[in-house]
Amino acid sequence: MKPLLTRPGPDATTIPSGTAETAVPHTRTRPPISVQTLRLLLIAATATVIATWTWAFEGVQAYAWPGVDNDLGARGLAYLAILGPAVPVNLLAALRLARSGRRTRLYLAAAATLAVVQTVLLLTPSAMPLADTMSDGSNNVGIRHLVTVGPLLFAGLWLATTAKARAWLSLDPSPRRSHFIPEAVVCSTALAGALLLGTEVRQWAQASTEPLAPGGEYTEAGTWAALEQAVTETADAIPEFPGFTTRTLDVVPCDYTTPTGNATYRYELTYELRDGAPAPIAARWTQGDFTLTYDGDTLAGNRRITAERDFPVNENAAYPTATGVHAITLAYTEAGPPTLHLESPCVERATPPTECILPQGDPTTDTINGITCRD
Repeated sequence: MKPLLTRPGPDATTIPSGTAETAVPHTRTRPPISVQTLRLLLIAATATVIATWTWAFEGVQAYAWPGVDNDLGARGLAYLAILGPAVPVNLLAALRLARSGRRTRLYLAAAATLAVVQTVLLLTPSAMPLADTMSDGSNNVGIRHLVTVGPLLFAGLWLATTAKARAWLSLDPSPRRSHFIPEAVVCSTALAGALLLGTEVRQWAQASTEPLAPGGEYTEAGTWAALEQAVTETADAIPEFPGFTTRTLDVVPCDYTTPTGNATYRYELTYELRDGAPAPIAARWTQGDFTLTYDGDTLAGNRRITAERDFPVNENAAYPTATGVHAITLAYTEAGPPTLHLESPCVERATPPTECILPQGDPTTDTINGITCRD
């Protein structure tokens, strides 16, 4: 009877576990389930951080106002600087978990520490740019980060302390495997992405808030009526319109004079609605002479809709009717009472106005600042 023969082959690669004195050779296996799950949690945390920054930047965009330089770009860059480092750190930690070793433990500790530091910074509005002008929800980004990343962090800490995970992390990495190239790719990609996003934020801030040079193309006569006409067209689109509670008109100087020496002023008209009506207003501002510029939520979770409407000019005049500072800007907000706010471009005053326009929608309070009515 012939003996059972086996074909000789290469020996399996063995690695020592434990310390140098108590090392026991064994064959390296795949990471345990707890470590694989920990890698998935790190990838999920990365996706969550990206989603949080996107949501925060969309909220920052709600505060943009044409022709007003309010440093919102700095706010978007601040969120990017705080949240951005988590992306490469989490991905590198997930990559290194396939090997274990001391560097893997360092990446895991860095990822956990970074998550805590980010949450503390985001929950401290005074540490952020524009803390005063964006106090209505500036810490909501921190709350969102805490709610989304917090559970992943605690689950990861629990998995990292299990017996199998600790045993895997205590192993020395295999000398024949190197992660230099993948790690370099992750770091360079994250850096390129941060630079690209930073450039996009700066370009958006400049494009949406950069004021044009003073021109004084428009005369003051008819400016107030143009704002009221835009309100009328908006209110007509609301089914069973209940009316307004208050009207406020502010006529403020633009702090420059025209070449002829005349002063310039901007009209700001505000109506408070009895009931909210975001859907019909948003629909109306996509039609006719209106151009919808934003429809979403602020960082505080309040609905905000903005639009522009061509500013009326004299027939056959060479004045532009484009968007930007050469247009009526409109905003509907639900932070507090539902409010319509309209602003005119800067207009040239030849003679002080004395004619006032009666309010519409039967408001109980009517306030006019900046001009004196004859009545």
